[in-house]
Amino acid sequence: MESERAPALPYCLPIDLAERLVSQARDLPAVKVVLTVARLASQQGATAVPVAALYADSALRHGLRPGGTDRDPEPEITHAINVAVARGFLVRLRSSTSSGSMTEWVALATPQTIALAQRDPMGLFPASQRQVQRVTVERPNIFALYEQNIGPLTPLIAEQLAEALERYPMGWVEAAIVEAVHYGRRNWRYIQRILERWATEGRDHEAHPRDQRARRLDPDKYLRGKYAPLFSNPE
Repeated sequence: MESERAPALPYCLPIDLAERLVSQARDLPAVKVVLTVARLASQQGATAVPVAALYADSALRHGLRPGGTDRDPEPEITHAINVAVARGFLVRLRSSTSSGSMTEWVALATPQTIALAQRDPMGLFPASQRQVQRVTVERPNIFALYEQNIGPLTPLIAEQLAEALERYPMGWVEAAIVEAVHYGRRNWRYIQRILERWATEGRDHEAHPRDQRARRLDPDKYLRGKYAPLFSNPE
């Protein structure tokens, strides 16, 4: 006679987050990451999940491993986390202890999570992690990079950055922002055209943009032809 299996632990997404996933999510790996966070949080009885647990989760690793390969899916998991955070489905947290050790966490993005992080951060973590001394809520890296180098982050720009992360590697988006700054074209439309060009023609990795031997991007090419009106008045 087979022994009875313990009932599976129930877990669910907050209704508002579930609705946003259904209506806004376009990146399946990001959805898989959000569902994995919900499952792990339920299993450990806490709000925040260490990012290391996502990289170690066998189901997520199997689900995000490039098809037909045995390649390590860690880059795909990293990208999916970045997209989920940029889309506002997850919150990224960083904790530190009195000994100086730091840990990166993610949690389902709800107003309650943000409020708890500010009011009673210990409540975010499992009992085994209650030695945490400080918790900070981190903004998506790409948002901070944009604000520091291009300009204010409006809701529209935030949406466009999130969409760009779904289409291109994060390294491309970061490099396109740097490229725009290098040529003094600090506006999103110029960054977008750089990404479109790289997607069509390939990205040049041969040398640093300052290296005169490298094939450099001609900034004026975006000011000619059918796209000229878009760049006549930089944002």
